[in-house]
Amino acid sequence: MDGPDLLRVPKSTARSLVDDNEDLVGLSWPRGQLGQALDALASRSGLRAGAGDVVGKPEVPPNGPSAQAGDWIEWAAGRLGLEAEPVEFPIPELNRDLRHASPLVLAIPYRGEVRYLLLLRTRGNSIALIGPDLRIHWQPVQAIAAAVTARFEATIIPDLDRLLESARVRKGRREQVRSLMLRERLAAQKVTGCWMLRLPATAPFVAQLSQAGLIRRLGWVIMLLMGMYVVEIIGWALIGGGVLEGKLDLAWLIAWQLLLISGLPLRLSAAWLEATFALDLGRILKRRLLAGALRIDLDALRHQGAGQIIGRVMESQALETLVLSGGMAVTVAVVELVFAGWILSAGAGGYLHVLALLIWLIVMAALCWRYYRRVRTWSQARLDMTHELIEHMLGHRTRLAQEPPHRRNTAEDRTLGEYVGVSCRLDHAIAPVAAGAAGGWTIVAFLALAPAFILGNAGPTALAISLGGILMATRALASASSGLASLAQAGIAWSLVSDLFRAGGAPVEPTGAVPPARAGTQTSQQKVIDASDLVFRYRQNGNAILDGLNLTVYQGERVLLQGPSGGGKSTLAALLTGLRLPDSGLLLLNGLDRPTLGLGWHQLATEAPQFHENHILGGSLAFNLLMGRDWPPSEDDLALARALCIELGLGPLLTRMPSGMMQHVGETGWQLSHGERTRVFLARALLQDASLTILDESFAALDPATLKACLQTAVARARTLVVIAHP
Repeated sequence: MDGPDLLRVPKSTARSLVDDNEDLVGLSWPRGQLGQALDALASRSGLRAGAGDVVGKPEVPPNGPSAQAGDWIEWAAGRLGLEAEPVEFPIPELNRDLRHASPLVLAIPYRGEVRYLLLLRTRGNSIALIGPDLRIHWQPVQAIAAAVTARFEATIIPDLDRLLESARVRKGRREQVRSLMLRERLAAQKVTGCWMLRLPATAPFVAQLSQAGLIRRLGWVIMLLMGMYVVEIIGWALIGGGVLEGKLDLAWLIAWQLLLISGLPLRLSAAWLEATFALDLGRILKRRLLAGALRIDLDALRHQGAGQIIGRVMESQALETLVLSGGMAVTVAVVELVFAGWILSAGAGGYLHVLALLIWLIVMAALCWRYYRRVRTWSQARLDMTHELIEHMLGHRTRLAQEPPHRRNTAEDRTLGEYVGVSCRLDHAIAPVAAGAAGGWTIVAFLALAPAFILGNAGPTALAISLGGILMATRALASASSGLASLAQAGIAWSLVSDLFRAGGAPVEPTGAVPPARAGTQTSQQKVIDASDLVFRYRQNGNAILDGLNLTVYQGERVLLQGPSGGGKSTLAALLTGLRLPDSGLLLLNGLDRPTLGLGWHQLATEAPQFHENHILGGSLAFNLLMGRDWPPSEDDLALARALCIELGLGPLLTRMPSGMMQHVGETGWQLSHGERTRVFLARALLQDASLTILDESFAALDPATLKACLQTAVARARTLVVIAHP
């Protein structure tokens, strides 16, 4: 097992485990060269997707808390057009996880500083490291794992040695006992300081497929399928020739059985590759759709009802299944049809048989197109019905109070009647495709074979070959009919989620030219916000909501922004937090503009938006509070969140909830009151600890005493605070 092997260490301390392994230390990169290291790892792993680079020597990761180094690594990876995903490895599973985590940046302690190993790929029990000389060096997994866990073992081994000495454990057993105790002590520990490099979800989709090896894997699937059919055809020829020539003895049967057995590994390998292909393709597709959902235009989304959004979610879930099942079935059918056409050309019907197959395929294509049009109409009716149902459910109380009883179900009855009619037409279209593809071909095939059979100019061997081709084509058409039906439904689903897919692949905002740590550095009397002549319109050529706005907010200021409804207060907040971009003018945050900060702007300016635009997500209360910080959270973050909740008056809530901070909340979890939700939103914004915090009508649902306490907490904890309220 990986865990015990990792924890069987000699009596020397953990520090010597690293210090003595000079070869491994010599392959690590110092902090000052980490930018070059990331560039080398991205290039050697084939991940380099863009032309960006890490800005020169002044930009090095901070020699401070690991969170700051992690922010720098994520920023530097963004400059290279990549993502650096922080990961944690349980110590007992470290050996196994290291074999499957490349390309990986791994931090190791060494004589009071942190150095970095670049894990490129694995081969058996060895890992390829990229050294500072830019060459590949193979090292044992156990050596790397020992270097990583040294800092954990260094604090435990001396205590264990003293304990074993005081217990007078025999020296012959001391090593074994210490290994067992060490394993128990480290079982719950996790290794941090690890970052996996990967292509972002916004990278070209084909590049993501290629990087995941899916294109190569699909090629192997097709080759294995072709090998299976070659073995099958040879088996047919062998057994058929023996039967027709009257030489079917034991040797022929043994040869036929050996062919069948040799085809079994091909079938199993193809099935395994298909399964892994489906899993990886689904993972990449879901990442892309999620990225698109997070980047879709907010104004366009607001014009859609809840039913339409849920319909999109339903279709996105169906898309993956339909594409994979239909695509694989059609791929198999195409390979079978190619072999079937080749077999038919060598049979009694000759090329006339092949022509009949082509004509039948054209007929089936026309029937499939008819089915596609019907299923498109049916899907639209189904989604409209879903939208109408959900909207009526959301407005059910209003309908009960205001709509006359005799009219409440009129619209539903009409919609259901239309849906039944559309479903009947769909059934009429699918029957010829599902039942007629294989059955109709059998009739056409035997009609095409009739002239050769009637004239008697075809021998038994030719007729047997034709029969084999007919059977293979029949099997292929049966598979293709179900596959094409799935692909037709996938096409409908694609029409609903294609804008999400395209939004996920649209050009992304470049990563800022400076890392967030440096951008967030502030001094007294520094301008946090410096806006000059800002102009913003919601629609091109529309009226300007903000016209020539000038605003300066200094570090540490507390600003109250009041005005009538519709005056542009929330619009200004959206500009200051980077959710919207001004049409013209200059807007600086900590002295830097948006192109310089990039997406790092959102780390430096945060907002608690109005209640109807803020949400409690399904998950733990801790997740809802700390989603603006690192996740999974550290003990310090959890303690800070708990203390802030108590300051905001949420202490009784934490006491009532059985799981405390880890209690599941949201629509399917613990139900929070209006005031409790408001304070959770406030705590979420304050816990992000941004340079600028904006509270947009965040106190409207609070009683005067609670409002006073929450306002005092916000004033005390926010670095710079802007409160938006009505007069």
